[in-house]
Amino acid sequence: MTQIFSVIAPLFLIILAGAVLQRSRTIGDNWSAVLNEYALKVGFPVLIFTSLLKTPLSWSEHAPLIAVNSIFILAGFLIAFVAGKILRLEIQMIRTLYLCLVFGNVAYLGIPVLVQVWGDEILPTASVIVAVYLFWIFTVGIGFLDFTRQENRQDIMKDVLRNLLKNPLLLSVFLGFAVAGLGIRFPDMIMTSLNMITASVTPVVLIVIGLFIGKSNLGKLSEWTPVFIFSCVTLAVMPAIFYFAIKLTGHSPNQFSSSITEAAMPVAITPFALADMYGLNKEFIARSIVLSTILSVISLPFWISIL
Repeated sequence: MTQIFSVIAPLFLIILAGAVLQRSRTIGDNWSAVLNEYALKVGFPVLIFTSLLKTPLSWSEHAPLIAVNSIFILAGFLIAFVAGKILRLEIQMIRTLYLCLVFGNVAYLGIPVLVQVWGDEILPTASVIVAVYLFWIFTVGIGFLDFTRQENRQDIMKDVLRNLLKNPLLLSVFLGFAVAGLGIRFPDMIMTSLNMITASVTPVVLIVIGLFIGKSNLGKLSEWTPVFIFSCVTLAVMPAIFYFAIKLTGHSPNQFSSSITEAAMPVAITPFALADMYGLNKEFIARSIVLSTILSVISLPFWISIL
């Protein structure tokens, strides 16, 4: 576990540097928005696209990977909804748990962690996993949020389709498979340019996470109790469910090590950006992102060490 920690520690040091820069007011408040736009609309789409070009894949070859991740995500939606009803939470909190329980930081933190531990050869697999998460989150996840807040529910399918077509990460996966499947090859000059963009992605997204943490309001200690419980569920309980479910089916968890690692990621930043639009608990989400990211310094090495 110590060896694993030393492997992923550089990633968290960059996050820490971003938090310190933001907290000390060394950089402007607009840095986070600019870097996030670059990562979401340029950096990560290029990284995913080029990784699929280098290792041509087919959806059929990754059917088990797609299936187990899909089942986990859909089960997570169900768990969040049932738990919210049992605990008699307000609809705002049910929406929040529904989106955040399975919406881990599978791209911004997940891909850098997987690459750092298993090398660049894991990128195609990581891209497929991210695509599965994005597909279900922006269909069933966002669809549920639309359903609970819209009076005119006939527009839900239109909104879901619009979200899918506007998602640059998901589009880059489909485009990558299409280009690789057609056997299209780009000149070395173009590939070199794409690789240069790819090399910039990891430090940029880690800085973005750090900047977000640095902006966060600490508040009172007592207000963090439910956030701590939720963070423990996302970092420990959910990946444990995934891990033991795989074992119960007679498979080795090692076969799905990248999937289990992604399931153990802290809460993603995107739900915070969607909070106002879908009536989510913005303060709870912000604190969950901060605390779960900090706690993942301990939890991620544990999960990686047993896989």
